[in-house]
Amino acid sequence: MKNLSLFSLLSGLLLLSACVGDGTDGPAPVTNSVIEDIAANYNTIIENMELVTDINDYPGQEGKYTFYDLDQGITIADSSSDVWDIAFSGTTLLANSAHGGGIQVIQKSYSEVENAPESGFEATNASWYIYTGEAPNLPKHAVLPNSNATVIIKTPTGKYAKMEIISYYEGNPDVTTAEFANYMTRPADGYFSFNYVLQESESTQLYHVDSYTFLDLDTGSIVEDSLSSQWDIGFNATNIIANTGHNGGIQPLNTAYNLVDEAPLEGYGSMDAAWYTYTMNNTPPHAILPKENYTLTVKTPDDLYAKFRIISYYKGNPDVNSQNFINFIRPADRHYTIEYALQKDGSRFFE
Repeated sequence: MKNLSLFSLLSGLLLLSACVGDGTDGPAPVTNSVIEDIAANYNTIIENMELVTDINDYPGQEGKYTFYDLDQGITIADSSSDVWDIAFSGTTLLANSAHGGGIQVIQKSYSEVENAPESGFEATNASWYIYTGEAPNLPKHAVLPNSNATVIIKTPTGKYAKMEIISYYEGNPDVTTAEFANYMTRPADGYFSFNYVLQESESTQLYHVDSYTFLDLDTGSIVEDSLSSQWDIGFNATNIIANTGHNGGIQPLNTAYNLVDEAPLEGYGSMDAAWYTYTMNNTPPHAILPKENYTLTVKTPDDLYAKFRIISYYKGNPDVNSQNFINFIRPADRHYTIEYALQKDGSRFFE
């Protein structure tokens, strides 16, 4: 009897030890992590929304240049400055070569130019146009932009741009009219109208690729392959998607992040774009701000569950109540800072 009782006691202790040690008494602890500045299809291209017209600060003054800054879209008075990128005088285009800038004209239409050349730049160029002279079926002695010529600019800051000159005459007139053909009624020349694209980074790429940035919550790293099962959530501007191609999903909860201790079992969708408030004319004006008490839950392709909240939509997580931010002195948007927790034990519980 004593031996039997001792055996029963030892067996009970072993069983108790196994139950305590196998982790079945509750979900595994989760760690909250923060990832900063997830670039969400950030567009580094500046492109004029409307035609830039009648650039000429010195009408009728031969030999005077008008200096233009592509970044700000304004003319610059100080010719010695490193702020301006291209200057206009008569039919001559001038680069800011004193500060490392350059210019060239390539024989391609504006829409065909996707990348800027890295060499071949010069200080001046005047090969962007056609002089009609006495050519038949064209207005006589006119300066008309060559539709198969694109101006390429290298700025003093090492950025690249392309420019399409639309008109050389005040008011961008219709050059096919009798009014333009008549020298007496033809508008004044020397007034440039143009379109342009400026690459804000130092890339030579002169177009923007609309794409998502894909994040693996397990490793906290960016995944390049959109078809992979490795990523869990993707970001593009204010849209956040789940990897539904591999049975992932996303579901918003109107609950504060720290109060979400369980992910839903069902109800997951493919995208959320309701996580923010657009302030309109309120303070700070025209800003994207994360909603309070709003948490996104995620089902990953690995059948794991996570929760996250957006802390900021702006690079560096700036103080949105600061005077700089209110006055539009802001860092780049489309840069997410998020806080998240991933439950790796397969359960839906975060506590």
